[in-house]
Amino acid sequence: MGRDEVLKKVKKGSMGSMILGLILFTIPFMVVILMLAMGKAKGNVVLIVILCLIAVGGAFMTVYFMKVMLNPMNSSFVKKHPEILDMADELFANIIYKDNALIFSSRIIGYAQDPRQLSYTDEVFLIYVYIHKTNGVTDMKMLKVETARNTIQIPVMGQKDEFINNLIGQIVSQCRYARVGYNDDSLAYLQQMKAIWRRDQESKKQQGA
Repeated sequence: MGRDEVLKKVKKGSMGSMILGLILFTIPFMVVILMLAMGKAKGNVVLIVILCLIAVGGAFMTVYFMKVMLNPMNSSFVKKHPEILDMADELFANIIYKDNALIFSSRIIGYAQDPRQLSYTDEVFLIYVYIHKTNGVTDMKMLKVETARNTIQIPVMGQKDEFINNLIGQIVSQCRYARVGYNDDSLAYLQQMKAIWRRDQESKKQQGA
C-alpha cells in the first residue's frame, strides 16, 4: 500500500529525467549531423567531440530512466534505501495525522507530498528553517528536518510564520529527540546523535551476525 505511493513517486520523477535525457541526446546529435552535412566539421573537432559526449550521456540517461519507469525497483533510490518501502507500508497502514505538509503514524513521520521522504520519529534530531537568497531576494524557504538517515525537506515559501511554527510544533510533539533551531549547539547535538545512532546500528548488525 504505502510502497505503491513511493514507487509511483519514483516513476513520476523518472519521467522528467527521461525527457531531459532525450533532449541531451537529440539536440547535440542533430547539431553534429548538421555540422557534418554542411562541411563544418574541420576546425570544430573539439566541439563535435563535446557534443558527442553529451549525446552519449543523454542516451545512457534516457535508457536508465526508461528502465526505472518500467520498473521503479530498478531506481538507485530504492536500491540505496530499501527500508523506505517497509516504512511506507507501516506508515500508510497506521496514519494518525495527515495534512498537505505532514503525515505521521506513532513511529514514522514524513513529507505528505513526497512519500520518499520518511523517517522514524526517534531518528529525528534537528528542525530548522533554511532560507536561500539571490541578490538579497528570498528565492527558497524550506523547513529542514535532519534525521539519522537523511534530510526531510518541506517547502514553506510564502507561508506565514504561524503555519511554519505549527508544523514545527507537530513534529516536536511526535519526535522526542528533536531540537529546534540552527546554531553551533544544535549542530553539535545533531552530530552526536548521529554518531550514537551509527554505533547502535553497528551493534545490531554484530548481534545479528
